[in-house]
This record gives sequence, structure tokens and C-alpha cells, in this order.
Amino acid sequence: MRPYLELLRLDRPVGAWLLVVPGWIALGATARPRDGALLGLLLLVYGVLSRGAACGLNDVLDARLDAQVPRTAGRPVASGRLPAGRALVLCVVVGAAAPLVMGFWSVEAVVWAAAGAPLAAVYPYMKRVTHWPRVWLGITINWTLPLVYGLLTGGLGLGGGVLYGALICWAVGTDVIYACQDREADVRAGVRSAAVLLGRRGRVLVGGVYAGCVVLLASFGFVAGLGPLYWPGLCVVAGQLGWQVWRADPADVGACRRAFGTNPLCGLLILVAVLAGRVGTLG
Repeated sequence: MRPYLELLRLDRPVGAWLLVVPGWIALGATARPRDGALLGLLLLVYGVLSRGAACGLNDVLDARLDAQVPRTAGRPVASGRLPAGRALVLCVVVGAAAPLVMGFWSVEAVVWAAAGAPLAAVYPYMKRVTHWPRVWLGITINWTLPLVYGLLTGGLGLGGGVLYGALICWAVGTDVIYACQDREADVRAGVRSAAVLLGRRGRVLVGGVYAGCVVLLASFGFVAGLGPLYWPGLCVVAGQLGWQVWRADPADVGACRRAFGTNPLCGLLILVAVLAGRVGTLG
């Protein structure tokens, strides 16, 4: 049983949180409480299932590469504990079930959720053709945000687009920090990434995209007409992101691991800031 849990990353919930929280932030920006509770719960289940299926598919496609990287060599498919065919079947079943969960909201929700599946399916191939697969991952992992905006407002609009851009910047930064853990092994295995391309200069990229995230979050505050309580929260978010840049030395694997591990907190801080900014408007 454990290899199946590991394949779907049910033993490592950080990634699922990073997929779900953009949808919750979108709910915080757009939903009324009675809508947000049900849709938020459905997003949680959808996020856990879709993230598990995507990670499992990635493991199947990257088994050869994973076997060459110490951090990933113990994954179920790469280590031989789980046959690739059986793992692929499980991923297809779980991946098909994930959008269906959204059917408890509407058929339109199922369509929006299913539209994110091709993005996740393409990602494993991006690292084979470009040093910037993190940008594609940023678009993919934040898919719950356009999903929520599409359901509740009919489309992203200016505010949703700005917020989506902010969270893509955040995701790119977090994933570059994550990739720094495997930089030396990725060089030997021929895996492409911004961490491989930039080396120690990767911290400059993280600082740049995090600065872009803060600027876009500030712009969102103005576009969405958020109240004064939003701005102290945004300052806290900026401080947390700045701490990550300071802490995540690309040459220190442990420091990068610890910095990456604070990103669930960062997502929560963004959510709280948005909700605080809507105080007085929720009803």
C-alpha cells in the first residue's frame, strides 16, 4: 500500500496545498461565505487527487531520470517497487476522478477542472526541451484560480488576471528554490532547469520573480478595491518572501529545503491578507 501512497504523494501534502491555495485565494477575493465553504471543500478534494495523479504520471515518465538523482531515486517507480504500468493505470483513474468531484458544484466546474489536465500532462516533457519548465508549472499549479474566477465571475477579468500573474511569479520562485536541491544531480542527468542554467545566480531570479509577485499583489489590491487591512497583510507576505530569498542559498541544499517548506505559510498569509481586505464587503 505504501508505494501507492508515495506515488500519489499522499505522504507529502505540501504540493497539494500549493495547488489548492490559489483557488482558495480566488474564493477569498470573489465568493460569498455560503458559496466559499462548499466550493472550497471541493477544491481541496480535487487538488489532492489531481496533484496525486500529476505527480504519479511525472514519476512514470521520469523514472529513468529519477533513478539518477539521490533525492528521487527512492520513488516507487524509479526504485522498482511499483511497476510502471500499474502506476500509470492508477494515475489515469485518479486523474479522471479528480474533475468529476467538481460535479457536486456544476457541470461547468467539471469542464473547467478537466481543462487543467492537459497542462499537467505536458509538464514532464517541458524539462526536456527548455530550462524554464517552472513557468509552465506556475501556469499549471495555479489552475484552480481561473477555475474559480470562471465559475463565479464568468472569466478572469483584469483583477483575476493580475492575481493569476502574481501567483505564477510566486510558483516560479518556489520551484526554482525546490530545484536547487537537485542542481548537481540534474546536471549529471541532463535535466534542464533554471537552477541548472543559472547556478548560484538562481537567487537573483527568485528575488526578481518574488518582487514581481509583490508588485502584482499590490496592483491587485487596487484593482479589486480591497480595504485598508489588505496592506499590512501584504507587507507580511513581502517580508516572508524576502526571508526566503535571503535564506535560500543555491549552494546549501538544507537551506533551500527549509525555505521551500515555508511556502504553505506564505500561501496562507496571502489568503488572510485578501480576506482581511474584503472585510466589510462579505455578506
